[in-house]
Amino acid sequence: MRALLVLPFILAVSGHGGHGESEGNPKLAGGEYAQKHMATEHHIDSFDLGSFFQLHDLDRNGIWDREEIEAIYGVHHVYSQKKSKDEAEHQQKADHIVDTILKLIDKNRDGKISPEEFNVAGLKGLPNFEDLGAEGHHYDVESEFFLHHEEQFHSTEETQTDDSYHHAEDLEHFAQHESIELREVEKEAKFQGISVEEALRAHDPAPPPNQGRQPTLPKVDNAEGEQTKEEPPVDAATPVADVPKPKITRGTPPEKLDPNVRYKDIDKEGETQADWGTGDDGYKQPKSPVEKMRKNLPYKERMQYKFRRSWGDF
Repeated sequence: MRALLVLPFILAVSGHGGHGESEGNPKLAGGEYAQKHMATEHHIDSFDLGSFFQLHDLDRNGIWDREEIEAIYGVHHVYSQKKSKDEAEHQQKADHIVDTILKLIDKNRDGKISPEEFNVAGLKGLPNFEDLGAEGHHYDVESEFFLHHEEQFHSTEETQTDDSYHHAEDLEHFAQHESIELREVEKEAKFQGISVEEALRAHDPAPPPNQGRQPTLPKVDNAEGEQTKEEPPVDAATPVADVPKPKITRGTPPEKLDPNVRYKDIDKEGETQADWGTGDDGYKQPKSPVEKMRKNLPYKERMQYKFRRSWGDF
């Protein structure tokens, strides 16, 4: 068995995680990692050891291997990656977490965990590694933002105003969107052979007619026969300071919709897909729920989560 290393982890400060769900939920404070994970990541409050094991047995072969243990802790999620200074340190972190779990639960030392071994160890066999950045995230960054921040701090109209989005998570999230939009503009500018500034101006909304100019008014004769310009009417405009700021109304993200609504037509849509191994997609790995409805698709390809392992993928 690999010797446990005392790792000099350098934990970078990240915008995500500044508002822990366990801090605002007394039921989670001081609880086991598995309880916090199921409540915050899966929205499941009541479960047993068997259901937890099956949920995280990604390939449904009846055991947990190293990759599945890593997935339980979201070791290779982008948030965890950001808290490792390089690939070597990140791999040390992954090995440290997995080796710790195996030492606690894997009694026959075969490098795997069976349901029987997990039942003996119980939830205490899964300690907390949040100090290493392994917070158990399963979903993409956008979904994680809605799941762990938007849902908790911006779920009402009063908390969806412009002034409400001032948390570090909000600023990081908006900056990420701006970065994505800028990259798209740079691609567009390169394709059209223009500068990025020109491409940005092309996306700016056109100003309304006569903006910034006073309308030309006809001259009229006064009583003495002299021509004067008619003064423009004075509008009783509302002071700028009194204009209410618009509220931001966000649509419900797909992952938070009721499954009966989200997947109501998935069987019909699945009928439009070619059988597994045929058509243009052939043996292409399914990504969307509709693609996972293809006929003859191997069960392993229907696993709930799929993690990217290569450092370069992030």
